[in-house]
Amino acid sequence: MADEAKQENKSKKIPLIIAAIVLVVALAGAGGWWYFQQQAKSMAMAVEVEPQVPIAALVKKPVFLELKKFVVSVPGDDRLHYLMMEMSVMSYDQDELDKLQDFLPVIRNAVITLLSKQHYNDLTQLGVMEPLQIALRDKLRRVMNDMASSNGIDQVLITKMVIQ
Repeated sequence: MADEAKQENKSKKIPLIIAAIVLVVALAGAGGWWYFQQQAKSMAMAVEVEPQVPIAALVKKPVFLELKKFVVSVPGDDRLHYLMMEMSVMSYDQDELDKLQDFLPVIRNAVITLLSKQHYNDLTQLGVMEPLQIALRDKLRRVMNDMASSNGIDQVLITKMVIQ
């Protein structure tokens, strides 16, 4: 009879032990999930906060090539207008700017072609500088990639712009 009581106590404890093990595993899983979610959030916040700086900018000093006086006629609603612009091309590699100088007539043509397609009303809008700089940079990158398999133009900076 004593054996039966011990056997009965053991059989009552087994479901409790199994439930305790399941509870511990579930809590450990939930804790791990929560920890990794917090890590992912902090990593996402760290990525958003860090400025997008090219690796070359951390190692090298930027070099500039000044491109002077582009004069272009741009269409308006009622008449032609004139745009005078100067700009600088920035790169982190002097060799890339040397290649750009070798193809300067093609570069000037690309800039004039792009600018002549702009409309006067678009060029006089607020906030036009940044999109125009990006469009010029992308155009020069395409031209240099086609001409010399070069991809070293990091920025185009408009240093002077007059439109009348």
